[in-house]
Amino acid sequence: MYNLDQISNSAAQLTGESLEGARQRIGALQRFDQLIPAAWAGQALLESVLVSALSSVTGQSRPFGVREAKPVNEGLVLRVERAEDVQALFELLPYQPKRGPWRGVRGLVVQTDAKRLRFGFRTWVYERSWRAVEPAVWVTGPHGVDLPALTAAHEERILAAGHSAQWDPQRPEPGPRRREPAARSLVRQLSASSAMGSALLRRPRLWDSLAGYAGVRMATPMTDYGLDWILERQVAGPQFDDARLIEVLTDRIVGCGLRILDHACGAEECTVRLAPRPGTWDCRGVLTVRSHKAASLPHVQVAAPRPLTAIGDRLSVSRPITNLDGPDRGVQDHDGVTIQLTGVPHTGGMHRDDLSWVAEQIAAVWTTQGLVTAIILARDPDGWIGFRAPGKPTWATAPVPGTVEGWRRLRIAPPPGELWSLKVSDDDEAIADALAEARRRFDRVFLIKRNDDWRWEEHSLSRLTDVRILVHRAEPYERRIPLPAESGQDTDAVMLTPAESAMQWRQQELGRWTSKRPLAGMLLVNSAPHDVQPDDFDAAVENELARYGTPVLGRFPANQPIAHGPGLSPHPPTVLDHRRISPPTPR
Repeated sequence: MYNLDQISNSAAQLTGESLEGARQRIGALQRFDQLIPAAWAGQALLESVLVSALSSVTGQSRPFGVREAKPVNEGLVLRVERAEDVQALFELLPYQPKRGPWRGVRGLVVQTDAKRLRFGFRTWVYERSWRAVEPAVWVTGPHGVDLPALTAAHEERILAAGHSAQWDPQRPEPGPRRREPAARSLVRQLSASSAMGSALLRRPRLWDSLAGYAGVRMATPMTDYGLDWILERQVAGPQFDDARLIEVLTDRIVGCGLRILDHACGAEECTVRLAPRPGTWDCRGVLTVRSHKAASLPHVQVAAPRPLTAIGDRLSVSRPITNLDGPDRGVQDHDGVTIQLTGVPHTGGMHRDDLSWVAEQIAAVWTTQGLVTAIILARDPDGWIGFRAPGKPTWATAPVPGTVEGWRRLRIAPPPGELWSLKVSDDDEAIADALAEARRRFDRVFLIKRNDDWRWEEHSLSRLTDVRILVHRAEPYERRIPLPAESGQDTDAVMLTPAESAMQWRQQELGRWTSKRPLAGMLLVNSAPHDVQPDDFDAAVENELARYGTPVLGRFPANQPIAHGPGLSPHPPTVLDHRRISPPTPR
């Protein structure tokens, strides 16, 4: 149901790691909804510190001078292209001069690890957790460069100037007595938006995958709400290739999961501003990407764009066929079918998360069959409960610019299939607009709403949805009605025929509904881990239910509970994930 080569290639094109290495790393995953893992808070802060130095070096032929950024466990391995890039990292190392304040990033440490350098933090710099290891970034240099020798030479220069080197992790250093002002502390500045800097460092090859790459530089100005990342991108060629750039940065599977604020393009410059999703930890900032036309200098070679499997590019004769309008793929009218899933509104019934899980299972099966599918989830905005604003430092007082959530992919699917999702407010007008757009863009569309508004929604949405299906828990049908005995504890019972049992089920489950629109059928979710077929009596009851207009269309094995929240996957498992039991296609 999934293509390991396709998703491995999608990640390798952005990280620069070898295809075999990406295949081994991704093949060990159990979920394919985040192919490039996000760093935890302390690790992201370390990576942001390093990328702030790498992004200021000139003369690099690769973005940030990084050829490969390979996630390893909870750390990161960087392979840089020049010795100058290593020297830029050395400029971050802290030392104490003869007079005056410390220089460099206080608390940053480095040590030689075989032929590599291991950068880290002292424990008092970051917030420690029993679940996370120490932050670490291993740096490997270009071929033939002795990194331990470069480190020793840098230390000799510091000592020769009469300064005291303070980056050896084996030498204890208690830390400053007073907290440095945010304006002078790189760590304090970057802690406001370290997740964004880490996300950019972990995808260095994004920039030279686009048309006309000629170089990138980055700056981090402080703002009243946090820290902005401003990336200056030079392009040598006739086009900016901003559509593919936006698509990757806003994607949550291989990209940064940002949301677009605004986009303005001219003949010589193109500016895109993106902001994080609300509630994202350590991401209080805006990413601004300014693309400029580079001068046609002799040393600037116009790089041809590479097809990005991550966004569904296909290689053509001259350049990749790109997706210019999100999930539309250039098709203006699919005239898709809309299906609404609902449940019985009572305690113990199917909740909205259960309905969403069933919809994603079915949509994933259709996606692997080549259909363009979507799921619309109508719900109130998610609230945030916490003791402090996520990632908000004391010096950032204003709110981060807000954005509107749009269509997002749930998985990378074998072409031409696509799987998308959209959250809209639980409002009839918003739902109607979303359904109208989805019918034009997709082949099959699922709508998930609340279960307790059956009576009110049928009139406003009856003309917008084509099919309504009931999702219900699979339980044995009643075969007898117990009667109280006149004396003692013995009870009598009335045995039911399949027709009587079917009528009893409809009265108990659907009797409180006053729907004027019939159901197209039912999907049953088994509590057993595998699909359990009904016996002869239950099959006879379901035949009667079909005669009453509620046939059983399919069964699904119940899956594990859906875990939501920071650090957990926002998507339930689908058949596109590894090591999962694929549900049967609804019959």
